[in-house]
Amino acid sequence: MNPLVTVTGDGTFRAPLDTAQGTVGELEDPVLAALLRLRSLLGDDPEDQIATRLYLPSALGVDDIDHLLPASLALLTGASGDLTSYGWRLGPGIGRAWQRAQDLRDRTLDAARIALLGYQGPLTVTTMGPATLAAATYLPSGERTLADRGAVRDLPMLLAEGIGEHVAALRERVPGARPHLLLREDAVDAVVAGRIPTPSGRRRYPAVHGPEVGTLWRCLIAGLASACELDPEAITLGVGTHVTVLRTAREIGVRRLAVSPARLPALESTDGRELWEELAAAHDAGCRLELAVDPRTGGGMSAVLDRVLETWQKLGYGPRDAAGFTLIAHTGASHAVRGSRPDPSEQPDRSSLLDESTIEALLRAAPAWAERVES
Repeated sequence: MNPLVTVTGDGTFRAPLDTAQGTVGELEDPVLAALLRLRSLLGDDPEDQIATRLYLPSALGVDDIDHLLPASLALLTGASGDLTSYGWRLGPGIGRAWQRAQDLRDRTLDAARIALLGYQGPLTVTTMGPATLAAATYLPSGERTLADRGAVRDLPMLLAEGIGEHVAALRERVPGARPHLLLREDAVDAVVAGRIPTPSGRRRYPAVHGPEVGTLWRCLIAGLASACELDPEAITLGVGTHVTVLRTAREIGVRRLAVSPARLPALESTDGRELWEELAAAHDAGCRLELAVDPRTGGGMSAVLDRVLETWQKLGYGPRDAAGFTLIAHTGASHAVRGSRPDPSEQPDRSSLLDESTIEALLRAAPAWAERVES
């Protein structure tokens, strides 16, 4: 029987702190400790019709290098670069920060061998998508990678090959895992709308149209099928809130779409009607919808989920049509991609990472959601 709801996280998890020092503890391996806690939270389904999807954290906040952007760059096969004064640069030579990101990735994989011993079930790896990576990184010239269409076109295949190697290493360390990929395109709305600022901040890069982004995704998905036999059903794509991007994702065959309903406009607005109808069309076409929600106190999760069901009913669906949705715990503060000058290259604060209490809050909310969509 398919679950009424699946619970998971956004690929981050705050490593435990030494409460006396207020820093990441040194007496125990913080990576291993984080994985053990995640397994205790998401390693088993809490109820028959409520499933969990365990994930391998890509950002633990162990140090300033340990966040999602460098973790994603460490997956690019054959790529090199370093952290500069203006951000992460792609180019000749592997700097110490880049090497540190690769070491953290390997350390997490090695910790998984111990923490996930005997585990059997889904296991998600998380990375930024090519559109977001293009907006968040820089070339040796100081321009963003977004300025070089050739470099942008190379990103999907470099990423696919690197993810393939990562998944192979994960399967070797955790033989019972069923790999899943969460592809976070946190900046795709800004890329498509032409809101990514140049280094000077005086102008913005031209918009990259939805079909062009779709080409990047199509190349990546095809590369993943070849590199690690990852089926589209095992790939969740964060598609933002731009209707052309959502439509493109559906048309190229994406099977799992993740959206943040708190950012979706109301159905009654012109943009809202078109966007919600596109989501409905994706649902009717067999796409599985995943909702990124903030379970923390003040995060507004209950109101957001109420609005989802109300809107779903206005579109002619019953509560049961929302059965099978996935709820993704997410603080909503992944990068500064909001406002008039979004900058996905900005390093997020450690407080934006998920912690144990946030995932516990989502697990507590899951039974009430399951009860509503079962009716």
